[in-house]
Amino acid sequence: MDEKVIDNLKSESRWLRLLFMVLFYMVANIAGVLILIVSVVQVVHGFFKSEPNSRLLEFSASLNQYFYQIIQFMTYNLDTKPYPFSDWPGDKESNNDQDQEDSN
Repeated sequence: MDEKVIDNLKSESRWLRLLFMVLFYMVANIAGVLILIVSVVQVVHGFFKSEPNSRLLEFSASLNQYFYQIIQFMTYNLDTKPYPFSDWPGDKESNNDQDQEDSN
């Protein structure tokens, strides 16, 4: 085997990242179920109130950002581990993204 491959196989940081990726994959599955539940609740709420629930909108926005952060970490687009190793994504972050989209 190539020396570089052997070094990579012995790399503790690569194995640790793989462990975190597996754990965050399981968390992403839970988050996906939560997103589905929120969607169903919003549909039901919409039938009764004719508008979405504002608290659920805020929660789902941050949950969507969290799900996106997990995907970014798992695909090596980010090295920063998502919550609980970093801050929970909040409205401030989603508002900044919205402002950037509006300016484009």
